[in-house]
Amino acid sequence: MINLKKHLLMLCFPSLFLIVPLWADQLSPLLQAIFFLMLFISVCLSLHTAWSLFNRRFPKWTARVNSLHPALGILLGLSLLAAFGYLFFSVFSIVSFGLLQGVSTLVLMYIGLAIFVFLLSCFVEGITRQSKDTLFQPVLIFVSVSYVVLTTFGILQLMS
Repeated sequence: MINLKKHLLMLCFPSLFLIVPLWADQLSPLLQAIFFLMLFISVCLSLHTAWSLFNRRFPKWTARVNSLHPALGILLGLSLLAAFGYLFFSVFSIVSFGLLQGVSTLVLMYIGLAIFVFLLSCFVEGITRQSKDTLFQPVLIFVSVSYVVLTTFGILQLMS
């Protein structure tokens, strides 16, 4: 049995960042970079928690995902990434105000991160022959650490 109350705070934590976009345009570029770094880390932690709950709750679905050939998964991931890019640009050209833009940013971060981690998991599966469900969490950690390092270098560049 999955104890959802235990993980509810971690799953809902990124929603606390929805109030910041109301005044984010008044922040300096340095504070905006720090804000998006914290938002990305919270989304990564939330997605990690959601994956651990989802993986135990729906083992048949994860077995179907694991049965995909890596080349087919890469093709599927690239097409989903292209569709996500179109969705990303169309949503932000239509939505240009406060709370709705914050919610759409949060939802698109979840979708984009999940698609990107799936695509990288398919690449790594093709190399290592391990299943996608065992690779999801290490690839998610790799992506989040890479983003933290790159953003830290960007923040240091903004400070100098």
